[in-house]
Amino acid sequence: MILVRSGSVIGIDGFLVDVEVDVRPGLPGFEIVGLPSKAVKESRERVRSALRNSNYRFPAQKVVVNLAPAHYRKDGVLFDLPIAIGILAHLGVISSDKIGRLLFAGELSLGGALKPITGVLSLAHLAHQQDLGLVLPAANDQEMALVHIEQPVIAVSSLTELVQILNGQKQPQRLRKSNFSPKVPEYSGPPIKGQYQAKRALTIGAAGGHHIMLIGPPGVGKTLLAKSAHSLLPPLSIDEALEVSKVYGASNTFQHEQRLVTQRPFRSPHHTSSKVALIGGGSKGKPGEVTLAHNGILLLDEFPEFNTAALQALREPLDSKRVEIARAHYTITYPADFWLIATANPCPCGYLGSKVRMCTCSTSDINRYQRKLSGPLLDRFELFCFLEPLSEAELTGAAHDMDWPPKSSPNRVNIPKSQIDVDPKAKQFLLSAQNKLQLSVRGYAAAIRVAKTIAQLEKEHTVQVEHIGEALQYRSESHMPFLR
Repeated sequence: MILVRSGSVIGIDGFLVDVEVDVRPGLPGFEIVGLPSKAVKESRERVRSALRNSNYRFPAQKVVVNLAPAHYRKDGVLFDLPIAIGILAHLGVISSDKIGRLLFAGELSLGGALKPITGVLSLAHLAHQQDLGLVLPAANDQEMALVHIEQPVIAVSSLTELVQILNGQKQPQRLRKSNFSPKVPEYSGPPIKGQYQAKRALTIGAAGGHHIMLIGPPGVGKTLLAKSAHSLLPPLSIDEALEVSKVYGASNTFQHEQRLVTQRPFRSPHHTSSKVALIGGGSKGKPGEVTLAHNGILLLDEFPEFNTAALQALREPLDSKRVEIARAHYTITYPADFWLIATANPCPCGYLGSKVRMCTCSTSDINRYQRKLSGPLLDRFELFCFLEPLSEAELTGAAHDMDWPPKSSPNRVNIPKSQIDVDPKAKQFLLSAQNKLQLSVRGYAAAIRVAKTIAQLEKEHTVQVEHIGEALQYRSESHMPFLR
C-alpha cells in the first residue's frame, strides 16, 4: 500500500486527507472509498486517461483508493493528482520516499495536464501547520507567491513534469514573486446632489465600520448613495485579501482566471434571497452573502422586503462577526465582518412622513410592513438617516454641493479606548440623553463608538459634547417616521 498526503476544505479550513492506494491481484477494477462525492468518483476516468496519455501504463489489476478519515465527506477534483502519484509509486515509476513529506492537490485533464483548483490558500495554511511541502498546479502560482511556507512549494503544469522533478531529472521552477497591488474601487455613477447629512453619516460609517440604515421616499438617492460608499473604504491589506480569497475559494465564486481578491467585496443580494442564501448553509455548507461580504460591504436594498427569517438571522453575525452553521453532519464557522448598509422606504407606498405627497397606506399595511424590523434588529444599527427630497436649488445646481465621494477616503479604524478618552461633560450629556431617547445598553455603547469615530475624523484625542451630540442625532427618532 502507498500513502500519499492530500487535503480537503471544510468551510475555509483545510484538513489532512490520507490517500491510501492499494494495487492487488484480481480482476481489473478501480474503486474509491472513504465517503467520496460524485466528482471524486469521476477521478477514476480522469486518472486512467491521464496516466495512459502521459505514457505510463495503468495497472491491469484491482486498484482500491481509500480517502481517510472516512467519516468526512470528500468533495472536489483535487484528489486526481495524489491518486495518480500513488499509482505511479506502486508501479515503481517514482520512489515512495520522495512523496512522504509533500501534500499533493490538483485536477488532471485527460491528457495529463494539471488544471487550477480552488481552496489553495486553505491548503497552504494546512501544509504550513503540518510542516509539509506543497505540490500544486502551476496555474495557482499567483496565490502561492503571496503565502509564506517553510517547506518547498512545487508548481507543475503536467503529470510528466512532476515525475521528472520527483526523480531528480528536472529542477522545479521557482515561484515568481508577486507584488500585491490592491485595487481601490472608483465611483462611476452619476453625480449625487445634496443629501449632506446622509453623506456625512456614510463617511462616519465607513471610517468606523458602523452599520447604517438610509430611510426615505422613492427617488431621493438612497441606493445610489449606498453604492457610492464602496469607494469610501481603504484598499485591502494583504492579510485581508488572503482571508477574503479563502472565502471565495470555498464558495467557488471566482471569475474565470481570477484566483486572488484584490478589491473589497461589495455584495447586494436581491430582496427575494432566502435565509440560506443570506447566511449560508445548505446541503454543502456553502458561505452566504454575509460571508462573501467579509471585509467589505453588504448592501441590503429594500430592507423590509427581505424574508423575516433571513432578517432575524442577521442578528448574531452582526454581533459576533462570524457565522456558525450547525447541521446533522457538519459544523462550519465562517467569518462575517462586514459593513451593513440598508435602505428602506418608510412604508409600502414610500411616502409616510413625506412633505411632498400624502401616504396612501392603511394603518394595518404600515404595521405589517414595519413589523419585520424588530427592536433587537434595529438596535444593531448605529446610524440612521432620513433622506428628504432635494430642494429646487439643489436640483438646479444653484446650491453649493460637496465633493462626493471625497477624493481622499477616510481610513476604516477601530479606536481603542486607551487612545481616545471621553470628556466627563460629554459622558454626563450622554447619560442625560439616554433616558430621553430610551437608549438600550447596546445603543449607549454604540453612541460612544460613533462619537469616537467622529473625534478621530476631526483629529481629536478626546470625545467632546459636540461629538456625542452628532452621534445621537443619527439615533434620534424625531426626524424618522419609520421608527415612530
